[in-house]
Amino acid sequence: MKLLFIRHSLAVDREEFIGHDFDRPLTEKGKKRARKFFRVIKKIYPHIDIIITSKAKRALQTAEILKEFYDCEFEITSKLYPGANINDLKEVLEEKVGIIAIVGHEPDLSEMIKSIMHAPNLKIKLQKPSLVEIEENVIKGLFQYKHFRELNE
Repeated sequence: MKLLFIRHSLAVDREEFIGHDFDRPLTEKGKKRARKFFRVIKKIYPHIDIIITSKAKRALQTAEILKEFYDCEFEITSKLYPGANINDLKEVLEEKVGIIAIVGHEPDLSEMIKSIMHAPNLKIKLQKPSLVEIEENVIKGLFQYKHFRELNE
C-alpha cells in the first residue's frame, strides 16, 4: 500500500468565517492553487486507486479537485475531521489496497506520518497544499505547492 497524505489547499481564514469550522470553504486562490498543484502531481503519480477525504468542506473541495485528475474510487468520511489520529486512519484504511490519497488537515496528517514511521521526533508540517508519499513506513516523496509554482506560471 502506498499512502499519499494531502493537506487541503488555502481556505477562508477562521477569523473571517462565520459558521462552524468544518464548513470553511477554499478560497478562489486555494482552488486555483490546488488545480495547478494536482496538474503536476498527476505527472508524478499517473494513477491513484482511491481518494479518501475528510468531510470538512475545505478538504472535501480539495479532494474533489484532485478527483478531476483521476478516475478512481472516492470516499468521504467524518473519521478524518480535524482532530483525527492514527487509530482513525487505521479504521479508514481497513481492507484497502493500492495507491491511496488521504486528504485532511494539520497537524493530524503530520502526526499520522510520524506514527507510521515510528518517528515521534520527526519535524514535519505540511503546507497548503502539499503531498507526502509513504510506502513501507518510509517517506518516499514530499511535494509542496511552492516547489511547482514556477512550472505553472
